[in-house]
Amino acid sequence: MGCHVHLRRENSATVISLITFGLPALLLAAAAFWMRPRPDGVPRPSNAVSTAVLLVAWAIAIIGFNPVVQDAADLVTRDLAKLISNALMLCASLAVVGFLFALNHDPAPARAKLRPRLRLLALTVAVMSVAFFSTPADRRWSSPFTNTHWGQAPVTLAVYTIAYVAFMGHATYDALVQTWRRSTETDWRVHKIGLKAVASGCSFVLVYLLYKVVNSAASLAHVELFPGGPRCTSPVTPYRCAFSFTAPLTGVLLITAGLTVPAMLWPLAKRRLTAWQRQTAQIMAPLWQDLTSVDPDVVLATLGDDAEPDLVLHRRTVEIADGILSLEEYRSRAVQRAAEEAVADAGITGIEADAVVEATVVAGAIQAARWGARAQYDPAPLADQGSAREADLGKEAVWLRLVAEQYTSNEIVHRIAAAHQPPALDAA
Repeated sequence: MGCHVHLRRENSATVISLITFGLPALLLAAAAFWMRPRPDGVPRPSNAVSTAVLLVAWAIAIIGFNPVVQDAADLVTRDLAKLISNALMLCASLAVVGFLFALNHDPAPARAKLRPRLRLLALTVAVMSVAFFSTPADRRWSSPFTNTHWGQAPVTLAVYTIAYVAFMGHATYDALVQTWRRSTETDWRVHKIGLKAVASGCSFVLVYLLYKVVNSAASLAHVELFPGGPRCTSPVTPYRCAFSFTAPLTGVLLITAGLTVPAMLWPLAKRRLTAWQRQTAQIMAPLWQDLTSVDPDVVLATLGDDAEPDLVLHRRTVEIADGILSLEEYRSRAVQRAAEEAVADAGITGIEADAVVEATVVAGAIQAARWGARAQYDPAPLADQGSAREADLGKEAVWLRLVAEQYTSNEIVHRIAAAHQPPALDAA
């Protein structure tokens, strides 16, 4: 029976060793990816350095939990592994705050905000070190005396815990504030998910800090709430390990993933966005050509062939919107009614129906302008979609893409526009 228990403990320790060596290897590989050499003239992303620092800091912090590393440290002096892992966790937590400062502020203000926190980190580690080495080795956390007389633990251990929890709590608060601020400013869904993961990670860190506070308070009250040996045999045994090991490690994973995965996905998202912008500009081209042929004044300065897709789409969207507005006096209600009836007969509904009707009215207005027809006494109003797109160029581009698609390919648009020639428009 004892042999089976020993084997289970060895297997659990192996799992912990794999976690605390495997994860750092992945994080260091990701840091190397961010700092890899770039082709000549291609700058690194603005947040590459802060991302690499964050990844390296967490990798080193996780290694500090590895049983082999902890055993080696404890050979120097009892519980030295705890001081090292705690100090590394503080450094990693500040790396998160620094990353968020770099994300939310310009470089100079970000550095200005980080400097006092670096000084506070140095002071905290110094206080912890003094408290640790002032505590006799036979009175530290894993000593037989402290494990059997928990209520008589030296006050220096409480000082150590207070310093650690105070800094970690402050860093966690910083991370929550910065995360919340960023989550309210981004429209990218993956980014929002990442920020929620960071917030969840902060909650696990708070659970860990609460454990530290409760455990210290219990020791002052001569109560041992979380008994167990000096080492965790699994992520949840003894049960204090769920708070002292699993909670901070889970927080590390969620915070690191939340901050880095969206950043790694950004190049893919950027490529997709660029492809969509280029495709949208091409779809808009026929409508843009017809509108600018009857009102060349809406065309802004000519763009070069090497213009970025977002700039091309921006200009095309503005010019089409201005062109539609410039033909407002030619918008026929007769064409609009005919298009609405045809759309209803075809069973088309929703925004697609609105786009078909608007494309038909615009096609009729372009025809009328070309023929020199009289202005409409009571022009058809612009599509209702306009109020929802106000001051939002992205929504305007999506809407005009739909209109342009219907203008180019929809049979209803072509049929009704052909049936309502300018003389009929004059009579409307």
